Amino acid sequence: MHVKLTTSGGRRYVQVVESYRDEAGRVKKRTVATLGRAEQVDGSLDAVINGLLKITGREPMGAKPPAPTVSFESARALGDVWALTELWKSLGFSELRRVFGRTRHTTDPLGQDSCRLDRI
Repeated sequence: MHVKLTTSGGRRYVQVVESYRDEAGRVKKRTVATLGRAEQVDGSLDAVINGLLKITGREPMGAKPPAPTVSFESARALGDVWALTELWKSLGFSELRRVFGRTRHTTDPLGQDSCRLDRI
């Protein structure tokens, strides 16, 4: 079934139409209901639609959706460590280990042996 707008005598009508096949297998259409003139159909059509939606188990038009539920969960405080690590990488400081490895100094740019300057 579907909704169809028809014109008759200069006026438009809203109809519920059903498609079916006759004995020969040809597709035919028949009007199940005429809901009225398109210009005059207003809130009464909304009531019909809401009734059909209710019968099929769906939410009626204009129904407010349920409010979303919000829950807060505790999180670990790793944001500052992550931010500094990403900043370190983006500035290229992680490459300092490779650069300092080519010098005669044994300074670890990441701080693991930062005070060891015994091979000067």
